[in-house]
Amino acid sequence: MSKALIVGMTLMAALLTAANSAASDTVLAMVKPSLRQDSACKNLPSLPRRVATISKYDQSFRSKSVLNEAQRQERALQLAPIQAAIRQVLALARTDDGNAAMCALQGLRSWAIGKALTDMATSDANLSRDSFTGEITAIVLTLQARGISLNGEDEIRSWLHTLASQTMVYYDVKAGPISRRNNHRYWAATAVADLGAILSDENMRAWARASFSLGACQIDDEGFLPLELARADRAYEYHLHAYSALNRLARQLAGHAHHDLECSDRLGLLYALVADGAASRAAFEKRTGLAQRHPSRRQLAAAFMPPPTRGDLGTTSALDPI
Repeated sequence: MSKALIVGMTLMAALLTAANSAASDTVLAMVKPSLRQDSACKNLPSLPRRVATISKYDQSFRSKSVLNEAQRQERALQLAPIQAAIRQVLALARTDDGNAAMCALQGLRSWAIGKALTDMATSDANLSRDSFTGEITAIVLTLQARGISLNGEDEIRSWLHTLASQTMVYYDVKAGPISRRNNHRYWAATAVADLGAILSDENMRAWARASFSLGACQIDDEGFLPLELARADRAYEYHLHAYSALNRLARQLAGHAHHDLECSDRLGLLYALVADGAASRAAFEKRTGLAQRHPSRRQLAAAFMPPPTRGDLGTTSALDPI
């Protein structure tokens, strides 16, 4: 066999190998796009199944308004990785990149498989989970807005249903007599309302409506919420916190015009009370007999959004879930 022929055959073999490799890559890209996505989803954060935090407030004070600094720091250390993980995946969902969005979906899958946040060992853990559930729903809503649905994602849907069910059972049966009726319940309902929309679950939406009315019907003729007044020098802060949740909840439920929100007219009384700056603070000091703490800018931001009007309550809400 001539040297030229050997060289030619070698070149031909190399070309065939390259062609086969390219063809294989093309088929892989067409048939298994998830494999390419998986390789781009390195270092997705995990979430724990079990959480056992304790309250940051000194429980010896009836008002639950005095911080225990050591407990606050310990609690923050336990919750920070959870918050960081969820926000990392939320950032992926919001990234203007299709692969990143699919990585966010994969993150949800891994959390669902691991039954993340489904073993809340303490009351504080249950109360803390509500904000995390709200941010998880924000990931789903962000993906849906980008055309990525949960159709066929049975594990994720089942996990989200579990989070909602556990939340409702906790506040209906296990929570203390105050937590089941104060701002904690309203914030929990904002997450359940979104999950009800995501999963098309009317029981969840009904629970969210009942939670709104449970709070709004407590507002007295001057706009005060008795359970939040009990927070002593933090009463103004907690009224802002409660108003933010109730206002958000009213807007989330606004698309269901066939259901009236009981006591929705009283939300305006609470808004008038908290939205008047220094005058609002003075009103709380007069009512409680205690100098009130200065709310943070973030807390005061709640007062910049008036409650929905009756007309709004007949239209679909476009509220940002975050």
